[in-house]
Amino acid sequence: MSNKIAGIFFPAFAMLGVIAMTLTGAFGDDEANKSFFFLSLVVVFPLAFLVQGISCALNKINPWIALAVSYIAFVIILFTVLNSSAWDYGIYFLVFWLVGYFATKGIQKLRAKNNK
Repeated sequence: MSNKIAGIFFPAFAMLGVIAMTLTGAFGDDEANKSFFFLSLVVVFPLAFLVQGISCALNKINPWIALAVSYIAFVIILFTVLNSSAWDYGIYFLVFWLVGYFATKGIQKLRAKNNK
């Protein structure tokens, strides 16, 4: 049960945690916080979505619920920190999620086929 909860909320917690840290100045001056935020936007958040996709496939988590929770967190970030031109990142994150989910499903099918 805890794997499913973690799989659903992992990207949301990662995104909201990074936002909270950058808005409170946890990384030093404004320039450092801005740099860390943009690094997170390009690297950390997509990897969180990738891990969520893998987790959904491995733990049989409803992908719609997991994506809905993650995208709600992204929309919160979008409206609080970013502007509407950042919607493209949502597609970028979805691609990582899809790669994680379908690659894991494919590997599971190959393993099941080889074990027969």
